[in-house]
Amino acid sequence: MGAVGRPSNVWTFREPCGGQWLHQTAMTWSRGSGPDQFAYARIRPRTRKFVIGFPTSLEEAPSVTLNVVSVQSFMENVRVLMNSDTATLLLLDETGTVLEPAASAGLGRRWRGATHVPVGSGFAGRVAARREPIVLNEVNEVSVLNPILRDFGVQRLLGVPVFGSKGLLGVLHVGCLIARTFTPEDTGRMEGAAAEIGQRLSERNEDDAHLAALALQRSLLPAAPPSIPGLDLAVRYLPAEGDLGGDWYDIFTLPSGKVGFVMGDVEGHGLRSAVVMGRLRSALRAYALDHDDPAEVLYRLDRKLCHFESDITATVVYAVTEPPFDLVTICNAGHPAPLIAQRGQPFAEIATVPAGPLLGLDPEQQRHSAMVPLSPGAALAFYTDGLVERRKRSDQHTDPDVERFELVRRAFVAADNAETACSRIIAGGLGDDSVEDDVALFVVRRPA
Repeated sequence: MGAVGRPSNVWTFREPCGGQWLHQTAMTWSRGSGPDQFAYARIRPRTRKFVIGFPTSLEEAPSVTLNVVSVQSFMENVRVLMNSDTATLLLLDETGTVLEPAASAGLGRRWRGATHVPVGSGFAGRVAARREPIVLNEVNEVSVLNPILRDFGVQRLLGVPVFGSKGLLGVLHVGCLIARTFTPEDTGRMEGAAAEIGQRLSERNEDDAHLAALALQRSLLPAAPPSIPGLDLAVRYLPAEGDLGGDWYDIFTLPSGKVGFVMGDVEGHGLRSAVVMGRLRSALRAYALDHDDPAEVLYRLDRKLCHFESDITATVVYAVTEPPFDLVTICNAGHPAPLIAQRGQPFAEIATVPAGPLLGLDPEQQRHSAMVPLSPGAALAFYTDGLVERRKRSDQHTDPDVERFELVRRAFVAADNAETACSRIIAGGLGDDSVEDDVALFVVRRPA
């Protein structure tokens, strides 16, 4: 586990390996890098000592005693506890109707693009709906919605609900790459681990400034898109492993029956960027009520930004469509153009949309919209630059941004539904890299 800062504690434990005991030593850190930092930024619980026992078949092994500073570390230890290949925690969104991936062990960083699961759908959704443990012995596209688990080769799953002081918080599940039989004792250990994580999440520190900014941003970002007949929608948002950024997306219906799609990025990081993001989001919605043309909406949004927040800039792409959704009108203010995936094409292409200047430079800048056809079975992907931008290493001879962009293009195909497309785009664009900047993504698909 990579880390920055000074180690805050050290623990030593033994783990079974091929019938032998392998002695391991590890450290907890005041702030971790990599996947630890992602979970830390989202949920950082108070540090408390707890004990995890190994499976009863390993009852002669010593217990693991450690101070945990991230939920990600907890997932690693659940995987050891259950002798499983994966361990994953999903948490309910603000609406209580969708499970979002919060932390995982065994999948590398690719789990970050995992599917958002509606309560009642798929394996994790059924665990949440029934509020009881479930063992799954057949993994397929119907029983498991997350393509990352299926592509990884998971064959068996055991899931339990996670409860907090105010009720259901989410679902904890483990997976195995072999046809393992989970026992009642396995279920009991999982329920104990779920009770511990539920207690920790209920006791998280709400006074942390970083968490306050993250909570503000999350409250303004719809965890689940609205249900719009005739469209297949999915969204993802990954905060940076560091300070908070100003990325946002929005999907809304208008009184006319039209549908608006927004993807934006306010410059800078921290609470101020999140606050400006919230103001722009609200202002854009207000202008969209009175003006059908996206170019007119962004023109007015630019004037608002230049007058009231003259020391900050932002990029925004705003699109509008209406039934039967065969044409999308798009205006772009300095943002990456959306990608379009067409049926029969091996990978996605950049939609033909003029870039236009970013917001905050010239309030009198005239803007123009473009029409993008959306045929049945085609899909659009809107994203922020954190998905494809990477720092160039000293030993790297090619442009990392170009490489990542090509991976994203090849991961986005029209045959995938919106949820699967989001998962594969995130996995293709980020891989196992750390998230250096916020990443926002949504896919709009017109079913065939």
